[in-house]
Amino acid sequence: MGGRGIEPSLARRRVFSAGSGGMAEILDLEVVQSVQNLAHDVRLIAGKRTAVRAYLAPSGLPRDVKVRGEIAVSSGPGSPERYLVSRNIVSLRSNNHPALGSQRKDADLSLNFEIAAPAVGSMQVRFNRIIPVAAGDDVPICGSKATRSVTYVAAPPLRIRVIGLRYTDDRPTPRLDFAPDALHFDLLRSYLLRTYPVPGIEWSQIVVPAGPSVKPPFSDRTKADPLWQRLAVLVLQRLQQLRQADVNAGRDPRTHYYGLVADDSGFFRGRATKVADIPDPSIVAFGPAGRSGFAWDTDGSYADWYGAHELGHTLGCRHPGFCRDQERDPFSQFPYAEGLISNTAEDCIGFDVGDPALNVQMRALPYEQTSDFMTYCENQWVSRHSYDELFARLTQEDTQFAPQTS
Repeated sequence: MGGRGIEPSLARRRVFSAGSGGMAEILDLEVVQSVQNLAHDVRLIAGKRTAVRAYLAPSGLPRDVKVRGEIAVSSGPGSPERYLVSRNIVSLRSNNHPALGSQRKDADLSLNFEIAAPAVGSMQVRFNRIIPVAAGDDVPICGSKATRSVTYVAAPPLRIRVIGLRYTDDRPTPRLDFAPDALHFDLLRSYLLRTYPVPGIEWSQIVVPAGPSVKPPFSDRTKADPLWQRLAVLVLQRLQQLRQADVNAGRDPRTHYYGLVADDSGFFRGRATKVADIPDPSIVAFGPAGRSGFAWDTDGSYADWYGAHELGHTLGCRHPGFCRDQERDPFSQFPYAEGLISNTAEDCIGFDVGDPALNVQMRALPYEQTSDFMTYCENQWVSRHSYDELFARLTQEDTQFAPQTS
């Protein structure tokens, strides 16, 4: 699996001077892609970016020490190892070092390693070294949990074509045309890749006219909102027509179609044709694109988590019934109170591997503070429940609607 990947500046003597004192226990290793617990009973997807998180407990250190870590990754005992250095630095505190539970809830407190595209099958992670950043010998390690074995399973990609819908606002003078900015497409793609149980995305995008009848205002602000209902039907019909024409011309019939509508002239609430009770990639959906006013949403677009929600309906995910008067779908089997991504029994922590190209930082998402993206709540991410539902549906579609070969 390749040679040592450690930077020359981090090469330290492996000999520890007993006079310096102290050591560190490896409390646990956690292998996570979107959501996980220490039992590791959330499936891991081959080809999907993975974080390995190492939790440490120093003992007897004479002072705080800033360190990096090194792990060895292989396909199992006796196999060649590949060495990886942590992406971050942590401080081993001589007093009051954070406990395991606190470290799991904060990505800055664990040593985090990245595995870009793990292969199908077994993987063993062995914690190898704790390396002081400033100078000196390695901090000796101990503990029975310095090795973790996991298994990666195959999964199909998400196939999606995103249609930016350009519309004209006749109200200002002069009249103006609006379409979603490129950032909204990019962040939607990134978010789906980070939250959905897929190794990759077969993605395409285009901007087309929404149609002469789709124009502001997008709502009459009543509860029934017949204006929005009428416009939503027109947009869904437009997407269905585009999809059917593309499939007739040879596009993969497993491709989902999702529309984006810029909110420059007003918020256009999203909608799917229906919740897909059975596998059916022909069900389309759309949602708005713009900058969020929520303090928790800082990446510059709400099109990402909003799109994950509406696309989730096309893959069979239902409303759990939490926050902002969301009604619970009577067929929903969502198991967690208050729409959270986990509970104490399962103890899953959400984890965002981030996207450096879009300045999205790696972060942990404690379940007590994080809601499933099928709710109407804030602080959204994917729950283990939705993750499993999406995996099952995408796997079914991959087989059932595969193009016929001659």
